[in-house]
Amino acid sequence: MTSKVFGIGLSRTGTTTLNHVLNEWGWETVHYPNERQLWDPRSHGATDIPVALHFRELDLKFPGSKFVYTVRNKERWLDSIVPYIERKRQWKQSESQVNIRKQIYGSVFPNRNQADKAWDRHHGDVLGWFGNADRLLVIDIVGGEPPSKLADFLGVKTSMTEFPDMNRLKS
Repeated sequence: MTSKVFGIGLSRTGTTTLNHVLNEWGWETVHYPNERQLWDPRSHGATDIPVALHFRELDLKFPGSKFVYTVRNKERWLDSIVPYIERKRQWKQSESQVNIRKQIYGSVFPNRNQADKAWDRHHGDVLGWFGNADRLLVIDIVGGEPPSKLADFLGVKTSMTEFPDMNRLKS
């Protein structure tokens, strides 16, 4: 087992499903970790935007780790992320959650244009940092890529033929 696995996709790209599958396969990863969980040297990794925000530092601090960059069709992502974040206006949110969204999107409640720019920036940053390194997997869980792609990357044997749908929004 790799020492750590980090899911560095933006929210609404299959991060909940990725975290669930990693846990099923033996990694005790945390979805949307707090600061302590993110940097804990004993953890097996983490997923979602707190991780996406710090992927460079995590790569340097935890050599030998693997990084899973979950992506999806950008237009469908925009159709999902903007209303998803807008609904958070009604939720009690921690200062950390608010700050992370400001850093990722440039706004606590980004509009479609801000989210679009954030996607492009993050995508360029991830690919620029890792290039074609063998410690990065780019996968479209939402779009139907098979679990075997993730399993091969992590050196796991699995009979899973499709990813579970862990966090679909109800219309």
